Amino acid sequence: MSELREIARGLKERRATLGEVIPVLRTAENLAASDTVLLAVPGFQRLHAERWDPPLPEPEALAALPVGSFGHAYARYMEHYRLSPDFFPIPTRLGADVTPTQYAVHRLNKSHDFLHVLGAYETSDEDEVAVQSFVFGMAPVALASFLAEAAVHPDIRQARYKHLRDIYSGHIQAEDFERGAAASALLGERVETLWEEPLEQLRQRLGIAARAPEHLGRGGENSCGGFTAIPFFTATRAT
Repeated sequence: MSELREIARGLKERRATLGEVIPVLRTAENLAASDTVLLAVPGFQRLHAERWDPPLPEPEALAALPVGSFGHAYARYMEHYRLSPDFFPIPTRLGADVTPTQYAVHRLNKSHDFLHVLGAYETSDEDEVAVQSFVFGMAPVALASFLAEAAVHPDIRQARYKHLRDIYSGHIQAEDFERGAAASALLGERVETLWEEPLEQLRQRLGIAARAPEHLGRGGENSCGGFTAIPFFTATRAT
């Protein structure tokens, strides 16, 4: 296990809050270590070299894909919660000098709703903490960097981003951290080319373990006043 992974796992084991990871991981040494770890993920080095950055998807078009596919599930998820792919403004940092960690921040931010679907996470406040714990398991320094940047983003004070402001006090969820750590191959994938792949098959290929049944089927509260608290995923229908 790398030293960086040990630091992240130690934060998880002491149930640190997501806000507490920022000063621990945002050091020059850890940022450099993160770059090295990310470049070792199969496929990631090429994505970074290309600055691969496809346009945001159009859920309406993906809705025509076969039932059970990743793209169809994503389209239904976005419709269920009445979400737009550009819900959160994404700072573009893809110039010639973008570091691997900065590129990962951009990709993970842009892929946030994809991760909700792949990991079977709802939009509730509770699951927002869970999905960020999942990301922390995959790329701890990138997550810390995103949180540091989001905290000073000019739009974060808007009412629609209250759930984002609140996640800083959320504690890292051990189960979700471990799911993310086991799914680090996702970082090297061109996710936007996988829409036609069966969702369950894709989860298995990427090493995304099934979510515990007790965490499925719970709508929960969304402090941003989302369209519905009715859950999308259930214990009997995770796709």
